[in-house]
Amino acid sequence: MKKIDFHTHSHYSDGTSRPEDLARRAEKAGLELLILTDHDTVAGFPELLEAAKLHQVSVACGIEINTADSGVHILGYGLKWDSPLLMETLSDFRARRRLRVEKMLEKLRSLGFPIDFEDVGQVSKESLGRPHIADALVKKGLLKSRQEAFDRLLSGGKPGYVESLGPSPKEAIELIRSFGGFASLAHPHIIKKSEKIPEWIEWGLEGLEGYYADLNHPQKWRNLAQEKNLLLTGGSDFHGPGSGRDKVFGVEIPDEVYQEFLKRLEACPHGIYRA
Repeated sequence: MKKIDFHTHSHYSDGTSRPEDLARRAEKAGLELLILTDHDTVAGFPELLEAAKLHQVSVACGIEINTADSGVHILGYGLKWDSPLLMETLSDFRARRRLRVEKMLEKLRSLGFPIDFEDVGQVSKESLGRPHIADALVKKGLLKSRQEAFDRLLSGGKPGYVESLGPSPKEAIELIRSFGGFASLAHPHIIKKSEKIPEWIEWGLEGLEGYYADLNHPQKWRNLAQEKNLLLTGGSDFHGPGSGRDKVFGVEIPDEVYQEFLKRLEACPHGIYRA
């Protein structure tokens, strides 16, 4: 078995850790490979790359693109993270995120929560989202935790929720492919449209996250990956201390799964950066 983490977040999106903190954790945990997959941004990767040299950790650049389909997030690996055109496209995605945040804040104010964009806008380094609204509510003493904010206000169907304004799954997959990377479906167990997976495969989806920190029925997804000839990917979805997603860092995958992933990653223009 190989211990890896292909799904982590930093404070450049909705994580609470610096990229250097992730590299340090990876060194301590003995990870074979660490991949940063911040939401709709690759801005934290240069910092991770520098930290990886110090901590002797092999790393790669990834991304997690939140789509307009609820719960459908597309992981991208090996893409040309330093492309100005990619940066421009991701900037548009983040502008949509900001608009969504503003719409949710408007709802929250109507519900009696005195919170403005200024309370939220300085929290993330790069990519705003619901966790930052939750953190602002906690900081202002209006709620006790991120989890309470989601349970009461920010999850789908709750009074402060606004649907994602992100790209479609097809657009996300095509974007990753157009910049030399390959796409995998994140946390398939939480999506409500798994019947659409064959359609996403037709659009170029190549992987399925079958090894996940809190996956209750992993074999179902591993079987589906085998049936559809998809790569298996894995990760903890670590978001850092205080995030509610900080209990697990790194997951174990079979050697053959790791080698298949590595082979595909090394075929990308921006693949693995070895320690």
